[in-house]
Amino acid sequence: MFNDQRRGTTKVLGRGLALLLAAIGFPRELAWGAILRVPGDYSTVQAAMNAAQPGDVVLLSAGRHDEAVTSVRGGTPNQRIVLDGQGRAMLRQFVFRHPYITVQNVIFTGVTQLYSRLIYFGHGGHFGVLSNCVLDVGLAPGVRGVDWEPPRVKPFGEGEVASHCLIISNQVRNALSSTMLSIMGDSNHIVGNFIHDGGAVDFFRLFGRGNYLGYNVCSNNYVVAGSGNHPDFIQTFGVNGDGSAGHVIEGNWVIGVWGGQLTQLEGNLLPEIGDWTFQNNVFVDIALQASCTIPNVRYYNNVFLRCNKTNGGHALYFGARYYESTYGGRSGTNYAHGCQVINNVFLDCGDSRIAVGWYSFSQLLTNVGADYNYVAKAGFGAVEQDPLKRPIGNPGGWATWGKWWEPNGINGGDPHFVDWQRLDFRLLEGSPLIGRGLNLGHVFHADILGNVRGASWDIGPYAFRAPSPDRVVPPPRLRTLAPGP
Repeated sequence: MFNDQRRGTTKVLGRGLALLLAAIGFPRELAWGAILRVPGDYSTVQAAMNAAQPGDVVLLSAGRHDEAVTSVRGGTPNQRIVLDGQGRAMLRQFVFRHPYITVQNVIFTGVTQLYSRLIYFGHGGHFGVLSNCVLDVGLAPGVRGVDWEPPRVKPFGEGEVASHCLIISNQVRNALSSTMLSIMGDSNHIVGNFIHDGGAVDFFRLFGRGNYLGYNVCSNNYVVAGSGNHPDFIQTFGVNGDGSAGHVIEGNWVIGVWGGQLTQLEGNLLPEIGDWTFQNNVFVDIALQASCTIPNVRYYNNVFLRCNKTNGGHALYFGARYYESTYGGRSGTNYAHGCQVINNVFLDCGDSRIAVGWYSFSQLLTNVGADYNYVAKAGFGAVEQDPLKRPIGNPGGWATWGKWWEPNGINGGDPHFVDWQRLDFRLLEGSPLIGRGLNLGHVFHADILGNVRGASWDIGPYAFRAPSPDRVVPPPRLRTLAPGP
């Protein structure tokens, strides 16, 4: 809780959050000023925000405050302006338009206008923090949970798009035929959120540069007939001229996209779209495939379980897409050159055929590769192997002969997970996946639990850890008697 003095209070962040904030440019210790209470000191939340100065905390009482609130000034790196709902206050909407604003412990709901949103990061909303809030869209059609103001100048703007923001430990739910979080700007971190129960939604749309989506749980993207939206876990596109490059998607659990794709990544001939890395994620029960026609997308150490069961093909597709006319009037073809699939687990993907269930690369592509993956059908059965042993990228893609081959991959057999049916993909001692991966230490170092991988890498998101030896603990009051003479 905050000290009830009017000035000069100091709050030290919890160690875990402080370390994360420090890692992305926030100070570990922040100084606080006055506490502005609503109601009490101010009758409305907007009035309190109008009065708040750097270091002040706007503290909301329990109940519904039926307001759409906008920041009017920013804080400083060491004196943020904080809006705190204490976990019991409800607001309709908040707009970040100034730097160093924190919104925490607020329940947002009640926006119904089509193409609106509960949280909006407007131009200038740099270093904003949204923490421990509930964003309940309430099944209002076309309303987003989190949205971003796009750049004035394409593809990335000139510094006006909200950047270096942190969205952490929130719950986003009940969106309908829209996007639950649409991210733009540079170096934003979206970490540890629970995003669930959306009808025909995109869990994420991702633009900007160098954004990080880590350790979120995305669950139950259900089918809505006639919604008009193209549902995915994540998508990007260049039709509006917005770039999307240099992102890392790590440690996320995506479970149950029942009527949509894993990804829809297309560039619309925009050269500033590409260079994405998916690492240490778990993807389960994704109805359709991951479609990619942008360059330099990498999948490292992920799990794909029961993906693309609806279409019955491969889990991942890398190809090319022709555009008659796109942003800027250009026409031509976008290619997924330079894509890689390494150290992943593909289990029971596609239909029952043994010729599908892993990945496909168009032979139009160059500089692509796939190896060190584990591939199996239901019951850990092997897939159909190419008798000519033609690997990915030799010389181009791998679409025409339709059978699997990797020089260092594993085809079927029990992978010895702790309990894959309960989605526990940790490796048991003796697993054939132990030590069979490619060392990618030049890209990242840890597994999904944060354990540092050594020189020998395992396949999948979990690095094997040998069980600790049992330590014999003597019972209480046990006396050890020396032997007699």
